Amino acid sequence: MALLEIINVENFRKVLRNIRRVGLVTTARYIVSDLLFDMKYKIDTINTEQLDNLSIDSPNKKDGIYYEGTNAYIFQKMISLVKLEPSQSVFVDFGSGKGKALFMAAERGFRKVIGVEFSIELVEICRRNLEVFKAKSRSKTEFEILHMDASEYEIPADANLMFFSNPFNEAVTEKVIGNILRSYDQTPREVWVVHLHPQGNMAFVRHPRFEVRHEAPEGYILRLKPAN
Repeated sequence: MALLEIINVENFRKVLRNIRRVGLVTTARYIVSDLLFDMKYKIDTINTEQLDNLSIDSPNKKDGIYYEGTNAYIFQKMISLVKLEPSQSVFVDFGSGKGKALFMAAERGFRKVIGVEFSIELVEICRRNLEVFKAKSRSKTEFEILHMDASEYEIPADANLMFFSNPFNEAVTEKVIGNILRSYDQTPREVWVVHLHPQGNMAFVRHPRFEVRHEAPEGYILRLKPAN
């Protein structure tokens, strides 16, 4: 990606937000990890996108958060705390955007990764990125990219890691939780949740069926408890 493509107002605002939140040194670490990731595969995941500028046919558009790719440094830090064997696991990213978390999960060797995204423009970018990523990485991970609203997604029976990087508000999260519980009730299994940057969205933390296994400034790692 050309340098001029990432020098824009939205990215500048993102940098300023991070400096205020985590300081200059950590912000620099975030920037470097994101730049290196996109440069490694020659893909576009670093540029933010506002939902108002995207075509989204969903009543939940108002409940969504603008697109910002999951930071590579934060992803690696948090995903390493999940006690699952990637080669036997299925990773689902709710609000998958341009696919960055999917590609990072594939790097870690997940058997299958699924992206659920309600913006067709972001889905198309993700699919283009995916073709480049597969050619350069030779990943054996199975990919599935779905253009649909996350609240309507039926969780497959083998999905066991649910990933959220501040994709939508608490109301939509509660609907997704209902879908996760229905999937679990039909096929009991070990289920983990990574919820990054919740920004006041405590739907998982408050829910009696989810146990917080790790809390960090970046978010939460939770595990679904068996039904009584």
